[in-house]
Amino acid sequence: MNKVIVIIGAGAGIAKAVAEKFGTQGFSVALISRRKEKLEKLKNELVENGIGAHAFVGDAGDTESMKDAFNQIWDIWEHIDVVHYNVAKLKMVNIANETADGLTRDFKVNVAGVMTAVNLVASDMEKKGKGTILLTGGGFALEPNPDFGSLAIGKAGIRNLAGSLHTALKSKNIFVGTVTVCGLVSPTAEKHTPQNIAEQFWKLYNDRNEFEIQF
Repeated sequence: MNKVIVIIGAGAGIAKAVAEKFGTQGFSVALISRRKEKLEKLKNELVENGIGAHAFVGDAGDTESMKDAFNQIWDIWEHIDVVHYNVAKLKMVNIANETADGLTRDFKVNVAGVMTAVNLVASDMEKKGKGTILLTGGGFALEPNPDFGSLAIGKAGIRNLAGSLHTALKSKNIFVGTVTVCGLVSPTAEKHTPQNIAEQFWKLYNDRNEFEIQF
């Protein structure tokens, strides 16, 4: 039976590249995103390239929505081997103009949604004896940009959470790691292409050593 990777925040950039990388290595791919039309398009593109992919509508900021999506996944596969949390609320608002409510709403998507996924899969991964949780981080965690204040706080949270979970779940043989992407992601970039970033996630998955790759 194929291993299964669940990608939360599936889209045409990093998520698609990770799906392709893991898919070509024998993984079945479960895609979760809020937008059904774009989700189905991505799934069809992967299937056309010979990758076993399924699409599930789900909102990373809504616990019940995520539970429903994961229950649908478990209807197809008994176990989940890898979860990739690739969600971020992209919002250009200077931190000086941010509100407490806005920051809280964004944090729920940018960071807290990780815990929903972890709480859903950790016990099953522990019973299975192995699991992996991968988080998409960003350079704003290292060098905050006030014009993207909420996102920068979110990426700092992702980095901190990855480090904490890495230590907390290590004894259960669940590896948690993050790729801190230190540049603008573009298909035409010299370094930060989605494919190059996907290779870093593949390295994290295989090495299961340090919790972070800064790329």
